[in-house]
Amino acid sequence: MRLPPDLRRRLELAARAGAIVMLAWMIVRSAAPRDTATVQERTDSHALSAALAAWTLAPEPSAVHVTAAFAPAARDREWLRALARAGVRVSWSGDSIPATAIEVAARNDPGGGTRAYVAAPAGARAALADAVGLLDTLGVVPGASALAVPVSSGALDLLVRNQHARAGAPDSMLPRQVVVLGRVGWEGKYVSAALEERGWKVSSRLRVAPSVFVTQGTPFALDTAHTSVVIALDSSAGSYASAIASFERNGGGVVLAGDAPLAAGLRALALGRAGARVAAASLSFASSTPRRALGFFPIVALDSEAVSLESRDGRVIAAARRAGAGRVVQLGYDETWRWRLAGSGDAPGAHREYWSSVVSAAAYRAAGPIAAVMQAGDAAPLASLYADLGAPTPPAAAALHVTPGLRWWMFAALALLLLAEWASRRLRGAR
Repeated sequence: MRLPPDLRRRLELAARAGAIVMLAWMIVRSAAPRDTATVQERTDSHALSAALAAWTLAPEPSAVHVTAAFAPAARDREWLRALARAGVRVSWSGDSIPATAIEVAARNDPGGGTRAYVAAPAGARAALADAVGLLDTLGVVPGASALAVPVSSGALDLLVRNQHARAGAPDSMLPRQVVVLGRVGWEGKYVSAALEERGWKVSSRLRVAPSVFVTQGTPFALDTAHTSVVIALDSSAGSYASAIASFERNGGGVVLAGDAPLAAGLRALALGRAGARVAAASLSFASSTPRRALGFFPIVALDSEAVSLESRDGRVIAAARRAGAGRVVQLGYDETWRWRLAGSGDAPGAHREYWSSVVSAAAYRAAGPIAAVMQAGDAAPLASLYADLGAPTPPAAAALHVTPGLRWWMFAALALLLLAEWASRRLRGAR
């Protein structure tokens, strides 16, 4: 049955109006904010990689949350940051993540090796490993702990609970020669011997009389191209004060031992005034603290920028300070040779290690020609997590808001309305 012409025209107008209304509704809906449906979805550290792939696909979430037992890897954090830059609200929580950090530095020592500085919650158990396997385990004390690693392969890994912190080994260091200045005596002889036995190249100039010296090597090459550190064993080195000061300003290391700071020319380099000599606190080197059997010149009025390295009964014995481009170590001991000769056990070895550590602390550091090692992870994972994603948020505050968007039936309804109007007009012969 054919419809009356007037009714057909009214139906065509209704279809056209319905199409216009549907089109306007679709435009408004597509521009509306994402605030309709809410889906509670979260993930943890173990499932994060799979969740990231799902979150990146449509429908795109407006917020994601990670409950972490350990800090996500750098790759996953970069992915989360990319989601955040795309407009997704990213949050995380993880009260059990230990705050760990590791720094690896080359030892400025002829024996080579590295030194690892590690930090973790006090009382935790930590494991230190390299590419080959486990190196050491330790109980973490407050502050940072330093471990000497004579030989390592690849990056060092610090494991505390489930958290890994990794740092690559740096370039090796090329130690220059050590120059020893002072008077002829047991101290100069055995300090030089200890450093040579350790592997340091030693040059020396020791005074026998006002115009008589015993010289070894090239003690006047006080520049960083040839020398790492100069040791002033006593106040007689004051005659070289100008050259020592110039060497320190150019980045060299200086060790002022015994009464050397009493020399007028060396007082400007000293970290404090050398006080009256303090006698040994013990008559025997056999104890667990053999240096108590050594007398020393205490460092009085220590400079505010200096760091105390050793003290006894409230008196500072050793201190260090960075001065300009160089470093200065002031050491109160003046007769460490007694430790080497009268100590028990491997006293020569302990004396050797002590003096090598003093020189290493002050020496000019020249990097070797070895290519830099790529960092194999995060040296401070929790700190990196804070830097990349901000402070943690309680899990309850995180929810996924999914935008309904446009649906297939909307396009179908729009097409049917337009098709109905077109077909009706064609059937009645209208254009």
